[in-house]
Amino acid sequence: MARLRPKPKSTPDDLAFGVHACEQALRQGVAKRLLHAEGGSNRRVASLVEEAATQGLPVEAVDPERLDELTGRGVHQGVLVRLRRLPAASIPRKATGPSLALVLDGVTDPQNTGAVLRVAVATGAEVVVLPPRRGVALTPGVHRASAGLSFLAPVAAPQNLARALAQLKEAGYWVVAASPGERAEDATTFDWPDCTALVLGGEERGISRLLNEASDFRVQLPMDDRVESLNVGVACGALAYLWRARWPAG
Repeated sequence: MARLRPKPKSTPDDLAFGVHACEQALRQGVAKRLLHAEGGSNRRVASLVEEAATQGLPVEAVDPERLDELTGRGVHQGVLVRLRRLPAASIPRKATGPSLALVLDGVTDPQNTGAVLRVAVATGAEVVVLPPRRGVALTPGVHRASAGLSFLAPVAAPQNLARALAQLKEAGYWVVAASPGERAEDATTFDWPDCTALVLGGEERGISRLLNEASDFRVQLPMDDRVESLNVGVACGALAYLWRARWPAG
């Protein structure tokens, strides 16, 4: 009888792996311990080991199999860090425009969440609203997908997304839902408000009815009829840069 290969254990949330994610964790001061594969020859990993030692962090060389276990067989490139408790951002009390908030509703794919966080940093977003009960939290997969920029992104994690959206409105943001349909305006010609809270829906169900109804505007990207939709990360990048083109930084 053939033996089934055991499934990898779930990856702890208090770690980041891969060169880029570990580099940013060290740079932002959120790493508290570094583990690397013994006998490795990667120069970038060696540089991270040196930096961790310079910061006075515990550094341990371990069997590569141990890194495989800790990362759930993820592509760790021979290095991982244990993380301190990450600081959480708050919902702004008063919008001082131009200001962009990104709101994720039911986005569960770590690759998409990581891509959104990269966009947030690149476009200078004020906050990313990432409710843990309606999406993916800041997991190792998100840190890796964002190339470590998740440690720079201002992430707020409210328990109630509808309440968070109401707070953004009270702060002076106009809520713009990325929601295709008859009511949606062409995002490329839309007059983007200076203070925009851009709501992006999950991969399967999109934006919930409650949040769609709470939005001030709906927009969609014009696409070839052969394309049904874009993934959340790509759509976020396109929409955020349309907003930034209307309201340049500085």
